Amino acid sequence: MKRELLAFRQFHSLLQAEQDALISGNTDSLIALAQQKNAKVIELTQLAEQRNRFLTDRAGSTNQIGMEAWLDSCDPADKQGAGKLWRELIELAHNAKTLNQHNGQLIHTRLASNQQALAVLMSANATTSNLYGKDGQAYATPPSGSGRPLGKA
Repeated sequence: MKRELLAFRQFHSLLQAEQDALISGNTDSLIALAQQKNAKVIELTQLAEQRNRFLTDRAGSTNQIGMEAWLDSCDPADKQGAGKLWRELIELAHNAKTLNQHNGQLIHTRLASNQQALAVLMSANATTSNLYGKDGQAYATPPSGSGRPLGKA
């Protein structure tokens, strides 16, 4: 559980760095953070699988009841330390989930804002169709006497 707790602390730090980047608008760092987060999720999954195998072998269950059954089977000194690690792990996992959801909301808000800005630009472009004159230059409306209607060209 110590390794899993350390990995969760690192994952939480990555989530915090992601949030800082989202708030400050530092989008350049988001790709690297996403790659680091993905690698950490893989590590956390592997560590959780190890813990689940351990609990299945020792307590027959991988849920909270299985953990409590295993803790009850430990001697008092080990039980106290392992129980503390388990509670800290649960709390950190909950905090990471909350932070990840908040980051998702920040991403959604930024994406909606970008889509809205893009829609404004696209609608502005649609109302002024660019035409080209004889000189090859683009005009919002053709200069008088220059060029021919497309059907006559």
